[in-house]
Order: sequence, then structure tokens, then C-alpha cells
Amino acid sequence: MAGRNDAAIAAALEAVAQAVGQQPAAGNGEVRMLETFFRNHPPAFRGRYDPNGAQNWLKEIERTFRVLQCSEVQKVRFGTHMLAEEADDWWVSLLPVLEHDGAVVTWAVFRREFLNRYFPEDVRGKKEIEFLELKQGDMSVTEYAAKFVELAKFYPHYTAETAEFSKCIKFENGSRADIKRAFGYQKIRTFSEFVSSCRIYEEDSKAHYKVMSERRGKAHQSLPKPYSAPADKGKQRLNDERRPKRRDAPAEIVCFKCGEKGHKSNVCTKDQKKCFKCGQKGHTLANCKRGDVVCYNCDEEGHISSQCTQPKKIRTGGKVFALTGTQTTNEDRLIRGDPE
Repeated sequence: MAGRNDAAIAAALEAVAQAVGQQPAAGNGEVRMLETFFRNHPPAFRGRYDPNGAQNWLKEIERTFRVLQCSEVQKVRFGTHMLAEEADDWWVSLLPVLEHDGAVVTWAVFRREFLNRYFPEDVRGKKEIEFLELKQGDMSVTEYAAKFVELAKFYPHYTAETAEFSKCIKFENGSRADIKRAFGYQKIRTFSEFVSSCRIYEEDSKAHYKVMSERRGKAHQSLPKPYSAPADKGKQRLNDERRPKRRDAPAEIVCFKCGEKGHKSNVCTKDQKKCFKCGQKGHTLANCKRGDVVCYNCDEEGHISSQCTQPKKIRTGGKVFALTGTQTTNEDRLIRGDPE
């Protein structure tokens, strides 16, 4: 890589030496200046449609010229040497036209023709609109100022007398609301001072909010932690919803009058009168509907033989005789108790 750079420098020096061969006194100084120019590694420009690339190339070349004490004509000679391919063809064809009638081509002339060729008017118009619509948004003050300065050169309506204050007004209008509130009444008229004040304000605000955030974080950590549900609580809730709900068993009824279970006090029979005939509650002997029945098996009252629980008695069957009146004997009369 170093070998190629040295070869390029040597070729350029030879070309310049040939160009200034008719002026030997000044030639040595120009060769040394060209050597210094190349030591700063100026970029090459190959042409084609590349507005941003053309702007950047022109910016870098002019930055190199600021460290050299070269004339306007030398700037043209050194700068155009860095044109290549399509850009070099364009300049070679244009130079004779510009030098017609012995006119001197200065760097200002080259710059005008270069921008007309590679940074046309429609592109400059778009850049001007972009500058007019520029807002800070999420950019920091430093980023916003850099973008502002980059686009401001495409806005030709700033005059030397009002440029600084006009830039301050435009910069303020595009700033965030908090910066507008802080500096809108101060009327700072120097652009660099205004940008510096905005940057300091932004840094102080960030530091303030950082301290407040840290304090809130410490205060939050000191508070007792609320109950946190287990990680599988959602799964448990889902299982509970799918599981059929169990009906609770009804409470067992207890009578408040007698203390027994199974009935309420309004139907309790504890205080009801008892029938002395049938033994049932709820009525008296006078109202008993049960008849005076006698069991033929055990001779006890209150039930019939079919309901008797005593052993059945065995009865012998008697003979039946068909007698006439003439056949009646004395034994028969004795049985009946008739007198003889």
C-alpha cells in the first residue's frame, strides 16, 4: 500500500514539474507544496451522479488547502489532479472553454462549475427544504447542531449581518419544547454560544433526572414486597376452572325446642298432648278415632288377631248335630238348663 502511494506521489510530482518547467524559480517551491498536499492523503473523485460524494470530496480538498499557502491557481492545479475517470474527462473537456481568450481559472470558478455538474440545482433545492424543516426530535443537541450546520450551507438567504441571529432563531424553533422554554426569552445572538448553552442545559437535565431515578429506585427497594403469586398460578387457576365444582352438603337441621336433629321447631311434637287410648301424640282420648277392638287371640284390647304378635292358640272344633224336638234327651235339656 505504501509503495503505491509513493508511486502516485512521484508521478504527480513529475507531472507538476513538467507543467511548471517554464518557471524554474517557482517550480521547486510548487513541487514541495504538492508533496505536502499528497502527504495529507486527499481523496479522489471519479464523477457520476453522487451529490453527497461530490460535496464530501470538495469539503476534504478544501480542508487540505487550509494547511497550504497556495494560490487560487495552484488550488485548481492540485485539486483537479485528484479527479479520475468520468470526472477527469469532464474537466479536460471544460478547461479549454474556461481559458478562452486568456481567462484565468481560479478555484472559485472551478468550484462553481463542479457544483453545477455534480450537485445540480434540484438537489440543492431539496437540501434547502430539508434544512427549513429540520427538527431536533430524538437527536441530542450536539447531533442536532451538526446536522444544522451541514444543511445550513445550502440555504443562501443568510447575510453576513444577520446570519448569526437568524441561525439562533432557526435552531431554537427546531429544538425540543423544554429547550425552547429555557432559552426562548434570553435572545442569544451568537450561534456558537446558543448551541453551547443548549448543550449544557441538556447535560444538566439528564444528570438531574438520573439522580431522581436512582432515588426513586432506592425508595422502591425499601418498601415491603407485595405478595407475589407463584409462577404456576395461572395453570392452577385453569385447572380449577376445568374441575367440576363440588356442591357443599346442606347443613343438618336441629330443632331449637327439643334439641333433636331432623326437624324444625315449628313441627316439633315434644309439647303435643298424647292420647291415652292409642298412645299417639297430637290428639286426646276424646278425639281419638281408634275403635275399642279386642284381639281374639290374646284377648287384649287395641288390636285385632291378624295384628297380634302372640303365638296363635289352637282351638278344637265341635260337632254339629241336627236334632228334632222329639229327639231331645234329658242330657240335652241339662245342657241348656231347662227344668225337667
